[in-house]
Amino acid sequence: MSGPTAGADFSCNTHVIGHGGRTLTLTEGGAAPQELSYELDSIGPCSLGATRPGFTIPAHTKRDPRTGELHSISYVAGFDFVRHTVLDAAGEVTHVQDIEMGGSVMMHDFALTERHVVVYDSPVTFRPEALQAGAGVPFAWDDRRPARVGLLPRTGGDVRWTEVGPCFASHTLNAYDDGPYVVVELVTLPERFDFGTLTADRYGVLDRWTIDPVAGTVREERIDDRPQEFPRVSESFVSRRHRYGYAAATAAMYRAYVPLDGPLPDAAFDNALIKHDLLRGSCEIHRFAPDAAVGEAVFVPSESPAAEDDGYVLAYAHDPVRGAADLVVLSAQDFTAEPLARVHLPRRVPLGLHGNWLPG
Repeated sequence: MSGPTAGADFSCNTHVIGHGGRTLTLTEGGAAPQELSYELDSIGPCSLGATRPGFTIPAHTKRDPRTGELHSISYVAGFDFVRHTVLDAAGEVTHVQDIEMGGSVMMHDFALTERHVVVYDSPVTFRPEALQAGAGVPFAWDDRRPARVGLLPRTGGDVRWTEVGPCFASHTLNAYDDGPYVVVELVTLPERFDFGTLTADRYGVLDRWTIDPVAGTVREERIDDRPQEFPRVSESFVSRRHRYGYAAATAAMYRAYVPLDGPLPDAAFDNALIKHDLLRGSCEIHRFAPDAAVGEAVFVPSESPAAEDDGYVLAYAHDPVRGAADLVVLSAQDFTAEPLARVHLPRRVPLGLHGNWLPG
């Protein structure tokens, strides 16, 4: 099937990562990553991870903190497969495997454990006729397609698929191996989530899937039914068992109409961040001013962390009085306390999507 060419050159606005000595902005659907300078000036498109036309590093990647490997799964509208690509710490491609999907799917995110790549097959497929009907994106819910989760050995091989309840797998908190089981914690959106209008009959929630690959079953649990999105863990615990997770409370985002041709309005975000203690099954809430708007939280470890949550939580909080954003620094271990610092930025930073802390 024909599709976009490699190195499609347009602005990548979904994520920013550091890998192989480069700083890269990312998006999904076939565009090449854009490289940034140390001062965050645009250098131009980068072929890092490109393996064939249209397949480069997508918006969501997972870096193994022990090996330095960067894993990704890319999809391109019109292709009936997705591609798992592994880059070593220097940025060289070391492994590529195509995964046949039996249709052109939107695979927004995935998960990584020490033994597996966890693949989400949500029933959202490429539908070019959706654009003709006025939708903002050429993907739509397909009632004929079951929702599945697949386990792919990290070294390659066959995918073992298991059905899950109808949902769209939005963003991964983390995943890990637990003896013979695989545990995945993620935000799910409900059945028939409408990508054309970004509307649904239920908000996104934090779920846990415990996969038994021998029995071919999945135990689904609701961790927290509070509306939330953009879950993150300490990057040192990606693919390993974790205790803590951080998310943005997003009830207002789900209530609001979100335009597809511009930045997310501040009104689409709540004024709170959530810290989950997955061991105790509890959470803490850091609330900002009633008229504030807060985006994704990023965990930054202390220089020599003594515990998983020994560090800081960073987020952009819009100050409507100044008409500009603050970079807010919280203590992860004293999460509900007043911020340790606020960096007053000179202008508004549009809220939404993802970011990372890249030490100098």
